[in-house]
Amino acid sequence: MRFIELYRSIMQGVWNIGFVENTLDEVIDGSPLKINWLKHECKNRWFADPFILDVTDDKIYVLVEEYYYPHKRGRLAMLTVDRASNTLLKVDTILELDSHLSFPAIIRRDGKILVYPENFKGGGLKLYELDLEKAALVNGRQVSDALLTDAIYTELFGKKQIYSTEFPDPNGATLGVYELNENGKYVKVKEYRFPENIARNAGDWFEHKGKLYRPAQECNVEYGHGISFQQIENSPDGLVFKELWRKTSPHPTMKVAFHTFNMYKGVMVVDCRGYRYRVAAGIINFFRRPFVKG
Repeated sequence: MRFIELYRSIMQGVWNIGFVENTLDEVIDGSPLKINWLKHECKNRWFADPFILDVTDDKIYVLVEEYYYPHKRGRLAMLTVDRASNTLLKVDTILELDSHLSFPAIIRRDGKILVYPENFKGGGLKLYELDLEKAALVNGRQVSDALLTDAIYTELFGKKQIYSTEFPDPNGATLGVYELNENGKYVKVKEYRFPENIARNAGDWFEHKGKLYRPAQECNVEYGHGISFQQIENSPDGLVFKELWRKTSPHPTMKVAFHTFNMYKGVMVVDCRGYRYRVAAGIINFFRRPFVKG
């Protein structure tokens, strides 16, 4: 048991976010990504699952999963980033529960900022309102009893829908479609099956120059291994997801995973994962490789 605990400790991951320098057209075309990674001095936490809250001339405000090592679970935070230097200026923890929180997806409606984070271990999907004065998510209410994982709400197809994978197969090949029932809860009405594990969302769906796009996670190797960037087309039988490109982490040392793409006001953000103890993990992987291949 002690050996397993030591192994898990050495192999634990660390994430960081970064801001994309490319134009959106270059991203869609699959050009090599140029990314400015967030600079910070935080040793007891990491940041992932970024959604851009707002952008000014000199600052970027980002909602993220903040994994805090002492608590051993994710919570939600708002980061204030200096736009010129990509340096972290401030961290405000906006929601912490007894269960893991991540993927703070945003809805902007009637002057309000609504956030529906992943919290399937807490028993379903809740919608919160962001109180900027308090720097807190408040007034949470249940919107689905399904154990959704990295859910995305959209009205791109003329009605209110949620698309999501679902526990116990969050990293698989099935993408569910959820719509409101008579009780005001989102329930599954349809499924899309992919030929491989690229169903899980990697960020908000969006429209650009009359075409629809979906960033998805490639989870064939492991959770969040890469981004599958897909174009969405309508057909008589439903939606068609056409992969335009697939990329793994472009970070020079954090190569384990690359699993979020979001944008707002012309600023694009991604994340990547490496090892917290990179040298020790590298040694273990070197000796594991022959056994894994065999």
